[in-house]
Parts: sequence; C-alpha cells; structure tokens
Amino acid sequence: MRLGKHTLLIDGNYFVFSRLFVMPKPKSGKLLGDDKSRGQFMRKLAIDFASEMRKLKGVIDDVVVAVDSKSWRKDLYPEADYKGTRKHDESVDWDALYSLYGEFQDILTTKGVTVHQIQGAEADDVLFAWSTMLNGRGKSCIVWTGDRDLIQLVNYSDANDAHTLWYYNTKKSLYAYEGFLKDLEQSHTADMSNDDMLFNMSSKSSMRDQYQDEIKAWINHNNIQVSEVDCDQFILKKILTGDRSDNIPSVVTWQKEMRNGKIRNYSITDKQADKIMDQFLRENDTFRIDYLFSSASKDTIADIIYRVVGHSTPNLIKVNLSSNISLMLLHNNIIPDSIQKAIYEKIDVDWEGAIDDINSILDKDIILKGTKWLKSEAPTGFDPFEGMDVPEEKPGKMKLVDKRGSSKKTDTPEQPKTKKINNLF
Repeated sequence: MRLGKHTLLIDGNYFVFSRLFVMPKPKSGKLLGDDKSRGQFMRKLAIDFASEMRKLKGVIDDVVVAVDSKSWRKDLYPEADYKGTRKHDESVDWDALYSLYGEFQDILTTKGVTVHQIQGAEADDVLFAWSTMLNGRGKSCIVWTGDRDLIQLVNYSDANDAHTLWYYNTKKSLYAYEGFLKDLEQSHTADMSNDDMLFNMSSKSSMRDQYQDEIKAWINHNNIQVSEVDCDQFILKKILTGDRSDNIPSVVTWQKEMRNGKIRNYSITDKQADKIMDQFLRENDTFRIDYLFSSASKDTIADIIYRVVGHSTPNLIKVNLSSNISLMLLHNNIIPDSIQKAIYEKIDVDWEGAIDDINSILDKDIILKGTKWLKSEAPTGFDPFEGMDVPEEKPGKMKLVDKRGSSKKTDTPEQPKTKKINNLF
C-alpha cells in the first residue's frame, strides 16, 4: 500500500440528487420553487459535504468533483435509447436545481476543490480518467458515489503500489481490491526496537504505519463495511445482467406466457451471471477485462451464456454482449479518443495540487461564508404556527412545584418552558 493520502473523487450527480430527494415535499408548488426551499437545499448540500469531509480529513489531501455533461453514448448508440427510462419529476423546479448546483460548484472551487465537467462526457467517464491517471502516477484515490456500476473502478496497480477504492457513505460501504485488508494489517515497524522507533519517527516505515492506522481508524470509527472485489469479474456480471436504471437490457431476454394468459419478461439474473462466470473460470482458469476486446473471447463467453441460459442464439448473444460492453464498460478502448483527450488535458493541469486548506470545507458556515445562503430568514409576514391546531389558553388554577417538591395552587398561569426553534438546515 503506497505511502500518502488519497484524492477523493466525488460523483457530483450522485451527491446532488441523493440530497434533493430527501428534501421535504412542499404542500403546494414545486420543490425548490421558492427562496426558502432553495436556501434549505443549499445548506443541505453544504452540511452534508462538510460532514463527510470531517470524517475523511485524515485520509484525503485533495478533492475532485466530476459533473455530468450530455453523454457521447446517446449520440453513438441512439438505438439503445440510453437512459431513456429516466424522467424528470414534474414536482421539482429543475431550472432552480441546476442553477443551485452550478452555484455550489463555484463555491467549492473558491475553497480549492477541483470541479471538472467535460463536454460530451458523463461524470463516470471523468471519474474513470482521474482514477486511471492517478493510479498510473502512483496516487491512490477514493471514489465517493452510490452508483454500483462504478465498483468497476476498484483497482490495485502492481507497478505503482497505488489503488482505487469505492465508497458509498449512506450505506457505510467500502469496496476494495483483493488483499486490501491484509495490507492494512501489515506493520512496517513491528520489528523495530523502541530506540529505533524513537530515531526513525519520520521514516517511510513509520509514516506508512501511521497512514494505515488513519485508514483503519476512519473505517472503524464510522462502522464502514469493507468488501474485497475482483472488479473485472464484477463488471462482466453487470454487463450480462444489464442496467434497468440506464435502460440497458440483459444480453439475453425472453418472454413466457403465464397460466393466467399474461406475458412475463425474463432476463439473466445475478445468480445466472455467477454461474456463467464460474463456468468460464472452470474452462479458462482466469478472466481479465482485456478478453472483452477479443472477438474469439467474446465467442467463448457467448457460447457459455447460451449453454447456461439458452433462450437465444450464440450470434445474437454476442451482438448484445458487444452492445452492453460499449455502453457499460469504462475503458480507454471504449471512450472516444476526442473525449479522452479533453478529459486528460484538463486533468494534467490540476492533478498535482493538494487542497490548500482542508479546514475551508469542514464546516457549513465556512463553505457558505459570503453567500446569501448562510443565514435562514423567515419571509415577511411568516407565521411559524400557521396551520397548527394550537389550543386556546384557559384560565384556572394551575399547580406549581417549588424547589423542595411541594405544590401550591395559584391563579397565575404557569409559564411554559421555552425551546429554541432552529431551522433544519
């Protein structure tokens, strides 16, 4: 495990939408349709961003946010209707959302966070390029997202001793390369005497152990579940099953008429994908992602799929397999050269810099300082109790309790205890 802290790569699309859909729904009008709702959302972004940065500050030294653009996949594969099932919720003011998201990106940029949006590239493409380039130059990184397709980015570079981890904060889930946990437990100072330790506090061995302790402390303190994964096998299984959220079908689909006369649609399941992978390994010993760019290897995979699943032909399976590879695999052989060139040129400008002052992104008030979103002010004429069923106060004898615990009757109403009412965001 390479010495040095990680670069945090944030899936901006995941971050903003996961925060949007936990916002309280308005009783009337659209979500983000007024200044109060927009202010709540902007503070929600800042609070959640700062909260995660506080948790991660011991293991990261730079932060990159990848932002979506119109995908090149829609232009090259229109027949696939890529992401065609995604519809905009009419209850959301989308113009306001994109405006707020853009403003939040600008705010983060002023704090030293790198924000990358490349024309024609999805955030996934940008994250792939960043992780590939960083690992290639000996820098480890953590991809912060809820998109399980990006588990395919998990990597360990033998040549550079650098890695990529996949982190889903909401589920407290971390996916790592095979052998990650063993690497964490390897102490490089275990055989040193106390005197050696005293005079080698700044050695690479001591610093490496300290760094590994910081990673373990982050994992343990936040109750993060670590899973090790073979990312090559992972993405092949995803390619076989397809992705409903992106409107990408399985490489084999079929229909069956039920007893009631209704037609039911079927496709390759996760269990069937496991069986296909197991059969491939029995016949070929190993699987590497490079096989997906060999026509002969795709013939072999298609033949195994046909034998395990059926319901199609090897030729049709190979066609569908090739289509899903193009739509789902993040790889230098897949992303168009022009898109890659634009991404890597921009990365070359920003990749070496660490964030100037990580304290600038650890607190909501510091992030939003100088903006109109920092303070929440109730609009003129706003009644916080409007619509609430507040009973009228009735005169009468009320019981008071003195410090000794005795009680007495009085005509003076007891003063209620006061509570501070804070905005949620």
